[in-house]
Amino acid sequence: MDDKLTHSLGYISGKMSSHAKFLKLEHGDGLVRLNLKKLTVVTDTPNGITELLRIGSGKNHVGYHLAAHLALHQYFTANSRPVPRFLMLDQPTQPYYPSDMAKARGRLEDLALDEDRVTVTGLFKLMHQVVTELSPGFQIIVSDHADLPHPWYQDSVRYNWRGGEKLIPTTWLDTNPAP
Repeated sequence: MDDKLTHSLGYISGKMSSHAKFLKLEHGDGLVRLNLKKLTVVTDTPNGITELLRIGSGKNHVGYHLAAHLALHQYFTANSRPVPRFLMLDQPTQPYYPSDMAKARGRLEDLALDEDRVTVTGLFKLMHQVVTELSPGFQIIVSDHADLPHPWYQDSVRYNWRGGEKLIPTTWLDTNPAP
């Protein structure tokens, strides 16, 4: 049992580390892993172990959570584990958009910093790569304001609720709820 757990955690850690490097996360150049005792993500740095709680900004938190979730789903799929084959994410780009107006538009050019543009593109590129790798047995559902101009991104969009279209159509709403 211990060998299987060690192997599983090693596989997941390898994927998480790779994802953290790809996303250029703070402390992402070291070993990234799950700490099962504290149920958190940690990184091994030259100065010791750093827990997610102590790793900077919301941008890093989103990146590390994404890395962990993708790595877990890669493990579950590779090992035919009985876990639903989808991941639902709500506004993973929220820490990157500077104002309510920019968030409402969700255009890449509305990001304040070039570095943020690169990172937002990287988040979606990583999601796209993992979905492609695990296809057709895995999907990611993202609810976000982001609207990237890249063909691989646009080809992945199934619904774009703008211009009066809504996630929940008004025809579904019961204007006379039961008492």
